[in-house]
Amino acid sequence: MASAEPTDTAIILMNLGGPLRLRDVEAFMLSLFMDRDIFKLGPAFLQPFIARILVKSRLKEVQSRYAQIGGGSPILRGTAAQATALREALREAGRQELVRIVFRYTSPRASGLLRSLALKGVKRLLPVTLYPHDCRATTGSSLVELEREANAEGMVMLPGVLHYAMDPDYLDCLEENLRKTLALSPGATVVFSAHSLPLKQIQSGDPYEREILATVGALKARLGDIPGGYRLGYQSKVGPIKWLKPALETVLGQLSGREVVIMPVSFVGEHIETLHELDIQYREVAQHVGIRGYHRVPAPGVHPAFIRCLVRRTMEALEKA
Repeated sequence: MASAEPTDTAIILMNLGGPLRLRDVEAFMLSLFMDRDIFKLGPAFLQPFIARILVKSRLKEVQSRYAQIGGGSPILRGTAAQATALREALREAGRQELVRIVFRYTSPRASGLLRSLALKGVKRLLPVTLYPHDCRATTGSSLVELEREANAEGMVMLPGVLHYAMDPDYLDCLEENLRKTLALSPGATVVFSAHSLPLKQIQSGDPYEREILATVGALKARLGDIPGGYRLGYQSKVGPIKWLKPALETVLGQLSGREVVIMPVSFVGEHIETLHELDIQYREVAQHVGIRGYHRVPAPGVHPAFIRCLVRRTMEALEKA
């Protein structure tokens, strides 16, 4: 068992973040559209101007979506529960490192958190991503910000847990949740859904699509042949540029008369992409095209197998450090 002595290392759980209240939506959207790791909106000097135009044109619509899921994002509450589960498991293993959350676009942000940790004597940071698939726009962007703020505080960034698309515990979690939902409609077509990404990023070498396909392939191999078969679609496309295909609405349009089980594979918690896009928006699309039954697999959350994945990989990273 590892030493129970206090350490100078903090474990940083990285996630996107989301607006807690409707009045926070505008700032959240602006921060998102200003990030050139996700959106390259014309030349860099024009991005702030273009971002403000986009936010103004979409603000009421996006606020309406958050209003329909309770008036804000539950991502802070869900991520805090995951952080607590990770911390408790590490304590049981004798580890005493601090476990903290950092969001990319809403509070708690890296700058304020790291300043607080520095006052506690923390000198080393071990990042743990809550994005299962390696991607420059998500984990990559979060790491850039975290490292910049770490340098400002004189902290060292350790090699962390940066993706786990094929981790057996992560796959166990997805498989168990999928089997439970599929049992409600054994003849349904399983439609895997992943957050889309601009095609230019994939063409520049981003590994995201490759890792999504690996997770999907592993789950198909675990379940084997099923009566309804499998499909894959991408959701959350924004703007007129080319994104990964096929779009989820296109896939649903080809399944008229069937039942479907939607399996989100790129999210580990519930937020706007699952609670509104999948549960409301795409359910309406399914009804419109004549799909007979629509079921959605829950995100991992604090599923024991998912927490085992995070704990084991975090412990391995700590031992290497």
